[in-house]
Amino acid sequence: MRKHRQSADCTPITTRQLESLIRLTEARARLELREIATARDASDVVEIMKFSMYETFSDELGVLDFQRSQHGSGMSQRGQAKRFIAELSRVADHNASPLFTVSSMKDVAKRIGINVQNFDDFIFSLNNQNFLLKKGPRTYQLQTASCL
Repeated sequence: MRKHRQSADCTPITTRQLESLIRLTEARARLELREIATARDASDVVEIMKFSMYETFSDELGVLDFQRSQHGSGMSQRGQAKRFIAELSRVADHNASPLFTVSSMKDVAKRIGINVQNFDDFIFSLNNQNFLLKKGPRTYQLQTASCL
């Protein structure tokens, strides 16, 4: 399965996204007043998801690159993510609030020496991995804070 997942025509997906696809498929069936979802409903939802992900996973030339935003680029990125989440957790506990704006997270990253090529992609990856939950425009909730 892992070898198949790494082929060029496969899209990486999180558990949260899979659950959303299921709910959207069921909603698609209800839209047509049916109790049973069909394979066609699921196909329609997958096409919508692919279309919405195109912008996120395409590079400046329009080539799809699913490695671009998933887990960064190797161990150093993962290590930075771990350090970043630990610091966000410390700040959240200190402030008694797990909410962060992108701007405040950039400040935290700068303070602890986190250096990533694209900060928005870094935050997107942490959101996909369920460390952060998007709460509004440019606002996220840390999921690991003890002040939740």
